[in-house]
Amino acid sequence: MAEKKVIAVIFGGRSVEHDVSVLTGLQFLEALDPGKYTGLPVYVDPLGQWWTGDALKKRSYYPVNDSKQKTLSEVKLELATNANGRPSLTTFKKGLMGEKREAIPFDLMVPAIHGSNGEDGTLQGLLEFANIPYAGCRTLGAAATMNKEFTKKQARQNNINVLDEMIMARPKTGTFLDPEAIENELTSVFGAIRYPYIVKPCNLGSSVGVGKADDIDSLIGALMTAFKLDSEVIIEPFVENLVEYNISVRRKLDGTIITSAIERPLRNAELLDFKNKYLGGNEPGAPKAKSGGNSEGMASLNRELNPSNLNTDQIDIIRNSSSKIFDVLNLAGSVRIDFLSNEKTGEIWLNEVNTIPGSFAYFLWEAAEEATSFLALTSDIIEEGFALSAKRLGDTGTHIGGATIFVES
Repeated sequence: MAEKKVIAVIFGGRSVEHDVSVLTGLQFLEALDPGKYTGLPVYVDPLGQWWTGDALKKRSYYPVNDSKQKTLSEVKLELATNANGRPSLTTFKKGLMGEKREAIPFDLMVPAIHGSNGEDGTLQGLLEFANIPYAGCRTLGAAATMNKEFTKKQARQNNINVLDEMIMARPKTGTFLDPEAIENELTSVFGAIRYPYIVKPCNLGSSVGVGKADDIDSLIGALMTAFKLDSEVIIEPFVENLVEYNISVRRKLDGTIITSAIERPLRNAELLDFKNKYLGGNEPGAPKAKSGGNSEGMASLNRELNPSNLNTDQIDIIRNSSSKIFDVLNLAGSVRIDFLSNEKTGEIWLNEVNTIPGSFAYFLWEAAEEATSFLALTSDIIEEGFALSAKRLGDTGTHIGGATIFVES
């Protein structure tokens, strides 16, 4: 019987999306096929320290405070491959004879960190540098999709419909936002000022720091909020009669790109913000949509699957556009792509691409025409990660490329 692979799932992180990432990581660990894999939780706290321990698999263990950390093992990622060819984490334990290093080997890492320092290509780059097999998007795809402006440019070049936008850089410290200058730029970009506008950070998740501006005062307020989270902010026209549609895309092991069920999130507010998406409209601390076990995160959002109000042409636009941008940016893993629509006119615009979606969008695959269970989805994501990582590996010896300069005398 083949030895089970150890799958390190890394979650948490130094990001405003830290808590959502914890839910996603716990769900992935819970959905691993126990006959094929052993899950290794790797929690990154808000200060950037890495921890492991079985207690981290329990939703009730969070938030992790100083006293709870005493029951865990702090770990460091080894950048050099060990003697048996497996990557490893190292923990340091104090004993009578001093500090003792202990290796914790694993076979593949699954990034489940949302937003900054995890979904933006930085973690993927570290894993590439250390030659560590990992799942999901490669460095380029992760970095490209994190920037909303870049994603929209790629979409336009491939005839995918997106809204016009204006980009603003965070002003220098000590300077104020000039209302007249802002409105002049709005006129220059959009041809005329037509409130309301939507304001959001250019390099964060779809629901974090998003605000609606009905006039210049609320626009400045929304910009100030967004600039606390990002150095660049994107301003877009507000879509009247707004409805949103989400779909997940991935590549089968034979290379075929497939799409999931389409969902229409149902919200109790004008915008689908963080509170509506992850707390079911409740304030932090209020009862969640589901109790017991690991919280469902975005999986508990009220939604209509395969919504009846979409006609065949609209469905084709969503499926074809999402498949095209997935292919153009050479993405991997289970990617959720979000669309905006004017329900009255039927127009549809690609909004953004989420390479590490909440819950890995498993609920969309369970409802797909060719239904895929969460257990099968995690297995596919892992096996794809092994294949992509193996494809990249090459001989790094200087003699191979005739690049040797220094030789032993």
